[in-house]
Amino acid sequence: MTAPRVLMILGQSPAQEAQFHNRPEHWACLASHLRAADCARRVISDDLAILTPAFLADFDVIVNASTALDPTPEQVSALLARVHSGAGFVGVHAATATFVRYPEYLHMVGARFAKHDPLKRFTVRFVDNTHPISAGLEEYEHDDELYELTGDYVDRTNIVPLQAGLHVLAEAEGHPMAYVKSHGNGRVVYLASGHDARSLDQPAFKTLFTRSIAWAAGNT
Repeated sequence: MTAPRVLMILGQSPAQEAQFHNRPEHWACLASHLRAADCARRVISDDLAILTPAFLADFDVIVNASTALDPTPEQVSALLARVHSGAGFVGVHAATATFVRYPEYLHMVGARFAKHDPLKRFTVRFVDNTHPISAGLEEYEHDDELYELTGDYVDRTNIVPLQAGLHVLAEAEGHPMAYVKSHGNGRVVYLASGHDARSLDQPAFKTLFTRSIAWAAGNT
């Protein structure tokens, strides 16, 4: 097994008044988790201009933990092509609420954010204890936004079933909290938790995050 080269995209649209996901502590949490992962190279950026075929070719796993960013069609095409060709992809929390002008991106991720109730405490339960990402993990409580997802990639208010091919690893109140899928030759993981440090700092989430990178890279 070779330690992967990992690119993590952070940042939030400046058009959103409440910059919940663009604070120093948010970046610090995710950077700490990335540091804990077994990686040969780590790059963190909020500059979507790096999403070019040449730049992405240098990475084995792409983590998208950004919120409501609006890339160009060329940047989306470069990302999707890299994953389709075999790079891993890990989406965190608002990865289903960013790049939303592009249904093809949301189809790759496997879902679109529809809504969430006010931040609350709920239990994450693991429904697959054999998968390399979730093996041996026990249910836990945390305070977070409970994302409700839709399989409609154009209209987030239209709640339709998620696409076939998703393998759910964890759920909460009937909503998927972690799942895996494929996109061409690439492995895709989505982790719905991650609004702020109250969920990001959970030991189980840190384990999910680091294992997701290893699995997406094809190392487990």
